[in-house]
Amino acid sequence: MRLHTRIPRKAIAAVELAFVLPVMLTLMMGTWELGRVLHVQQVMVNAAREGARIAAQGQTINVTGAYTQIQTTSGTPNVQQTTIDYLKGAGFTNTTGVTVAFRFEDGNTASANPFQATKNQRFSVTLTVPYNNVRITTLNLLGITNLQARVDWVSMCDDPFTINTTIPSWNSVP
Repeated sequence: MRLHTRIPRKAIAAVELAFVLPVMLTLMMGTWELGRVLHVQQVMVNAAREGARIAAQGQTINVTGAYTQIQTTSGTPNVQQTTIDYLKGAGFTNTTGVTVAFRFEDGNTASANPFQATKNQRFSVTLTVPYNNVRITTLNLLGITNLQARVDWVSMCDDPFTINTTIPSWNSVP
């Protein structure tokens, strides 16, 4: 009775590795890139939420006690700079090409600044970041050019009111 003899298998493992390694590396890089996109997307949503939070105030009181109107791109504070500052604080060093858009969703859609809102008026803040600013590798396996985050919010401006400054007279009845 003859036992099964082993056939020499020199370099078989190297051939198998040559076939499997590119597929494994592609899957690993794709997973890494997808994880990075999800992380960046969450940071962007938080940044847009921070911009919407400042916009919802409409106006704020500064250090000297004067009212400061919240605007979209000018003044301090403003929606655009607040959003970009959040991105920088989260470690985004390249903010070139980043756009922040403020838009009223109903009512006064012609105005472009948060201080012009009325109480409970809906608005949105949309943040767009070029994918080249945040990707880790030079590969673009997902084919993404821009990442975008949008937050819908409601204005918390107070209702306008007037105060009657005349003191009512008091007539005593004898």
